[in-house]
Amino acid sequence: MPEHPRRSGARGSDGSGRRRHSSPLRVSVRDACEADLDQIAAIWNHEALWTDSTTDTEPRDEATQREWLARHPEPYPAIVAVAGKHVVGYGSLSPYRPKPAFAQTVEDSVYIEGGHRGAGLGGLILAELVRRAIAADHHSIMARITSRNTASLRLHERHGFRTVGVERQTAFKLGRWHDVTIMQRRLDARARTSNAH
Repeated sequence: MPEHPRRSGARGSDGSGRRRHSSPLRVSVRDACEADLDQIAAIWNHEALWTDSTTDTEPRDEATQREWLARHPEPYPAIVAVAGKHVVGYGSLSPYRPKPAFAQTVEDSVYIEGGHRGAGLGGLILAELVRRAIAADHHSIMARITSRNTASLRLHERHGFRTVGVERQTAFKLGRWHDVTIMQRRLDARARTSNAH
């Protein structure tokens, strides 16, 4: 399985609240495995409980994480970006809808550990998910993103996604209503050419 080494200028806190550059990371992307689940859960649970980057609100325990991984065989991979043995981000493709008519449409998820955002890891993971979706002969990738999550909106736009709709005030989390932006990247031959970057 291919790995994608990347030198990442990750950032961290120096304890004063200011951001500082840490030494570059040697990052590779691979399939997620059971040994990664605790670290994936730590990233997920922070986002679910404390941020509006996802509309999900429930933390995951060990059993839930194992069930999550079991739902991601090919052609719905779960992948991790790792620096050594440390998971600094992860992503996955999931069925967009359970009905057979939607079998070739998937939805992506990308999450980066807080201290490593802004270092290009989201792009590394999303590019690999797009590559996997094309290899699996999916027709479209959908992304449902809270509209205040401008970093994720920009990330998807850079990777050929286009906004196809906005759900107004459909998610209530952390004491406020959220709009949800729906983005799409088509993967048929014509769209693959026009989305090339």
